[in-house]
Amino acid sequence: MKQLLLLLCIIAPMGLMAQNENLAQDTTLYLNGRKIVIKEQNDQIKVKLYESTSEGDTIANTKIFEGVYLNGRSMESRTVLDALPFAKHNKKKYRFEPHAGGLYMGYTQLSNGFASFSPSNRINLNTAHSWEIGGNLFTGYHAFAPTYNWGVTIGLGWGYRSIRLEDNHAFRKIDGITQIYPAEAAEEPVTYSKSRLRYFYFRIPLSIEWQTKINNGGPLFFAVGPEAEIRHGVKSKGKANGVKKTFDKGLNARPLGINVLAQVGYADLGVYMRYSTYGFFEKDKGPELYPFSFGICWYW
Repeated sequence: MKQLLLLLCIIAPMGLMAQNENLAQDTTLYLNGRKIVIKEQNDQIKVKLYESTSEGDTIANTKIFEGVYLNGRSMESRTVLDALPFAKHNKKKYRFEPHAGGLYMGYTQLSNGFASFSPSNRINLNTAHSWEIGGNLFTGYHAFAPTYNWGVTIGLGWGYRSIRLEDNHAFRKIDGITQIYPAEAAEEPVTYSKSRLRYFYFRIPLSIEWQTKINNGGPLFFAVGPEAEIRHGVKSKGKANGVKKTFDKGLNARPLGINVLAQVGYADLGVYMRYSTYGFFEKDKGPELYPFSFGICWYW
């Protein structure tokens, strides 16, 4: 806060000087290791504040503040990009604390349609062993002045989802069509145990987030938005007559999914729910099943 007040004290006289002399040029100042660039043009004063960051032998200037002053009015924005997890943040400097990066774990279910939270009647899952785990390692955000209660966040993460079947069934690809295949339908006697559908994914969540401080703690936050899911390594695996094996690969799964992701929490802990907006399998090539999951998240 003291630095911003000092910055405003510097800007004011320079702005008056620029208006009196009709100058249209850049002024660069260095203060406590930070670079301040002031530009006056067409009755408009732009102020940019840069902070030096170092990575190995490279030193770069990162813009952390930008203000535009016109006829006594001001517009400000602060943008921060986190390249790696566990980066050190000065929370006093940035009033908006994004909740895009972190580790999460939750339970997974399958429903018959979008926005239905009832388990599908086409399949019987072992819910205690149907789960997902992942993390968003690369994140960015933009906060909106003047209150910084609102912001837009984006992330990139990777994870794993496993869906366990019960009742001696398995996902099988029969004549090009994915089916929930019962063991008794096999030509030879077989018993499926620990049968599961598993896949890996990259996820790119884009959310609008609202947050507020409570007694200088927190913040309390809520975020919602779409999430792209890029799937790979889809397999049906398990044990057949006690022998571990992969039953089928691919299984006509859609390579790209779009989820709706909602998150709520306090400080660095929260809960989430995500829901696929369309079926996991390609149309007419598998059962119409919509994955959804809910769980907990630890944010950094």
